[in-house]
Amino acid sequence: MKDVYQRLAEFLDTMPQRFPVNTESGIELKILQKIFTPDEAEVFMKLKPQPESSAQIAARLGEEPAALEQKLYEMSKKGLIFRGGKDGDYKYMATAFLVGIIEFQMNRMTPELAKDWEEFEPILYKNTWLKGKTRDLRTIPIGEAVDAGSQVMPYEKIEETIRAAKYIAVSDCMCRRLTDLQKKPCSHPMEVCFHFGGGCHYFVENGLARYIQPDEAIAIFQKGKESGLVCQVSASQQINAMCMCCDCCCGPLRAVRACSKPSEMVNSNFFAQVSDDDCTGCELCAERCPMDAITVDNIARVDLERCIGCGVCAVTCPVEAIKVRRKAKDKEFVPGKDIFSSTMAIYQQRREKLS
Repeated sequence: MKDVYQRLAEFLDTMPQRFPVNTESGIELKILQKIFTPDEAEVFMKLKPQPESSAQIAARLGEEPAALEQKLYEMSKKGLIFRGGKDGDYKYMATAFLVGIIEFQMNRMTPELAKDWEEFEPILYKNTWLKGKTRDLRTIPIGEAVDAGSQVMPYEKIEETIRAAKYIAVSDCMCRRLTDLQKKPCSHPMEVCFHFGGGCHYFVENGLARYIQPDEAIAIFQKGKESGLVCQVSASQQINAMCMCCDCCCGPLRAVRACSKPSEMVNSNFFAQVSDDDCTGCELCAERCPMDAITVDNIARVDLERCIGCGVCAVTCPVEAIKVRRKAKDKEFVPGKDIFSSTMAIYQQRREKLS
């Protein structure tokens, strides 16, 4: 019989987001061993990737409901499974490793786990995240960076998303937490990751985030913008999370930056453009660009194969010589309307590419 952690890795690989198995070093098993006990791994593999009550799960497995409820609740508090609903009516489900389990481990991270993650992270992104067309996150531009004549869809407007959310929570950036554990502190703000809607409750109840009001969320967003952070939101038009990412710590950004053509690897509908007449060649935009897409020789030039349209370059241009514009229709990425449709796109595309 296969080792329980080998079976767990293979089970996680059935998720839409996938999981690397049978790596040369076995680092994926080492990571799982640090997060799950063997018993927890066995329970996890009995769950579905859709929410079920403990009574439903117990009936399906032929187990005693009260004892199973306690076990599932304890596992959900450890971030091993997702818990939705209210006390007394919780529903539980298996979730992907990324995005999912690894983020839920933020308060359980140790220097040893952070070191293993540093080795595993590039393997994970190369073998899963960068496959297919639909990403787990999409890049949207900072509003004032967009040229006035360019159309911006509702699902690409950050402040509107914040104002419209029924619930908002903010948490530390997991990537910066990990670099801190490795004695590589980041100079960018830490508490800049947002959660919207019903999913907030899990993060707050597990001590991973705190509830905030829209005005505070906008203020935090402004600090992230001033620090030169890139806005990345959940895959679908229905936004349930937003990360404010730096190119020094963020795994997805680092993975994309290492590609020869980052513009083809991100889900973004914008690109930066410089006004030759207005540019003074100050080089501030080149310093801020997270993709090394800008060079300056008297005036700034944008490499469109590297530009991801984040707008970080434009918001601090002292003469407003650079703006982001919308790509041509045939180069646009239209995200799925909801989480289910985007997740199914990821599922299908990663099997086409990885089979």
